[in-house]
Order: sequence, then structure tokens, then C-alpha cells
Amino acid sequence: MVTKNLIEDELLVVGVASSAGGLDPLRDMLSKAICHENMAYILVPHLSREYESALPKILDGISNLKTLNIESGTSIEPCHLYILPAGYYARVEHHRIVLDPRPDRGVNHSANVLFKSLARSFRQNAIGVVLSGAAVGYDGSEGIVEIKRAGGHTYAQDPKTAIYPNMPKAAINTGCVDSVLSAEQIGHELTLVSWASD
Repeated sequence: MVTKNLIEDELLVVGVASSAGGLDPLRDMLSKAICHENMAYILVPHLSREYESALPKILDGISNLKTLNIESGTSIEPCHLYILPAGYYARVEHHRIVLDPRPDRGVNHSANVLFKSLARSFRQNAIGVVLSGAAVGYDGSEGIVEIKRAGGHTYAQDPKTAIYPNMPKAAINTGCVDSVLSAEQIGHELTLVSWASD
């Protein structure tokens, strides 16, 4: 557990990247993640551009987080889980989430876009989590480096527990992941971080 770099009385923001095989780890992590009024989560799953995600309904009620689809300009509030809609990238500017149209072509870099913006806006209070995902693009690894450089904390799902281990493996291979754990253990650690800085 890392708390020494956190700024007291300021919001902690957890960016969560997931792709193929990510639903069960998301459930497992969130079931252990209890918010103590100073932490918010932003989830950027890999979705087809036209796909209407059921994740807000699926994940609502698993924890004490209020689950919402992101709308551009959404203010980041504690104990909320914000979920990226299809066809967009999300980035943070101060305490708001901005949506940008995802390019029509190319690899999905939703995690890198979010993580890099978290590093800029929240620095040591930024937290990055990479869960199960396939190899294409290794999304999240560049952003993990930026969060680490900014003094934040980084987690990756233990590849041995991931159906598709390539995305967490890519993050781990940067040398910038602080903790490699199961999804349940990540949720537990985030609860402890939230509680310790409350």
C-alpha cells in the first residue's frame, strides 16, 4: 500500500483499463473497493465504436460507488464510477472529464489517453490500474509510465489470473507498475489507500 505521496484532503482518481476478458476482473475488483469519500474511478473499457455498453447496469450495486456513463464536462466527484461510452476517448482537465471522438481508424488507446491526463491533472493522486486485455496496441502501458513519473501509484492484474494477459504484461514490462495482484487484491488495496488518506 502506498500513501506517503498522497496529498491530504484532495481527491484520488483511479483510472481503470480493461479489454478482452475484463468483465470478471472488474466485478472482482469493485466488489472489494470501498470508497471513503475521497476516491473516484474512471473506467475506459475497449468497446466497438457503435456498441451500447451495458456496463453501467452490470457494475452498479457491486460496491458503494455510484455508477454513471460519462458525459463531456462531467465533474469528478468522490465515490463515483464513471464509465466511458463507445466511440470516445476520455481525458481529465482539472476535476472534469472531457470526451473526444475516437478516431475512425487505428488502435484503441483509451487507457493511454486517460492515464496521461490523470498524470498531468492529479499527479501523485493519480492511480492507474490495468486489467485483462489482448495484445493489440498494448494500451495503458505508456500511460502507466506517465502516472509513475508524476508520483502516482500503479497496479496491474497478475497475468496468471487474466484470461487475456497481454495488456497487464505490457504494463508490467515498463518497469513502472508498483503492485502486481489479482483483481480482488487490487480492490482491497484501493480500499486501504482510500481509507488511509481519508
